[in-house]
Order: sequence, then structure tokens, then C-alpha cells
Amino acid sequence: MKRGRGAWLLALALAACQATPTRLLTYSAQGVEIQAERLVAPFFGRGADPLPYGGPDIDRPLARMHERFAQLKPQLDSGALGLTDEGEVAIREAAAATPELERLVCRENNDRTILYREMSTAVGYSEGIYVAQVEASFAGEWQKQAPAGWWLRDDRGQWWQKTSLFVPFVGTRALADSKLRALAICF
Repeated sequence: MKRGRGAWLLALALAACQATPTRLLTYSAQGVEIQAERLVAPFFGRGADPLPYGGPDIDRPLARMHERFAQLKPQLDSGALGLTDEGEVAIREAAAATPELERLVCRENNDRTILYREMSTAVGYSEGIYVAQVEASFAGEWQKQAPAGWWLRDDRGQWWQKTSLFVPFVGTRALADSKLRALAICF
């Protein structure tokens, strides 16, 4: 009798966790995928549930990225910039490379690097291949949610224009590179 009641209470508690939108039980890889999906969505005007992980080390670079996106979007729309398989923004058209645009891209990529490292730490990993997996998860999500017409770079360094029928690319180069990327100095 007690055994049946305990199992029933456990099932009820688990159902309550699933029904509560402020609580999310995940394992590290799934948490990163959920975080990437929810973090990227607002950049493209999509609603998203609360982020599973947060705190000042994630919130500060994210806030700067949101502030900067209004400057990046026209460049991404025009094809002057593109998204890489490593979760970064890159100058695609050399003719568009002004010192101001280079600083903008540098600052954006620094904040993305900080964000990916902090996400890796938030899920319990802080170096090596795990940071690369976080980068690959975010790169796939940026590319998946980007609008048709934006330019994407694959793991061979080839640029291609996204169509409406798109399967996200997961950067194998990012997974193979287990070194931590250094922050650039943006003048």
C-alpha cells in the first residue's frame, strides 16, 4: 500500500515539474540546446520561454548583443556580414570592411565568445571540447533561425545563401578545435 502511494506521489511531483514553466529539468547538452533556441529567438522577433541558465556573466554579454543587433542586422540583410559555423559573425564582403564595421564585428564576437564560455560553465563544463560543443549548438541555432537570404559559412569556409528550406549546419570544425578562443582587442 505504501509502495503504491509513494510511486503515485513521485509521478504527481514529476508531472508538476513538467507543468511549471519556471522550472526546467535538463542535462547539460539538452540545456545548451534549449538555451541556444530560447536565447536566439528574440533576436528574430520570436517569443521564447525563460532561459534555463542565467546570471550576470550570461546576461551582460547578452544585453550588449541585443543593443548591437540593430547595427548588425542591416549588414546581415545586405550580405556584407554572414554567420559562421562557429557561432560568430564575419565580414563576408571585403568592400564592406570599414574600421567601424570591423570594431562592431569584433565586439560582437567577443561577447559571443564570453557567452559560449559562460554557458559551458553554467552546465558544468568549463574548457576544451565542451566549449566547442556549446559554440556548435549556438552556431546551428543562429543559422537555423536566421531569415532566408542571409549568408552562412560552413566548416570548409564556403559561403552560401540560406534558402527557406534549411537544415541547420552543426560545425564539425568547432567540435574538432578544443582550444579556447582568445578575446580580440577591438580598437
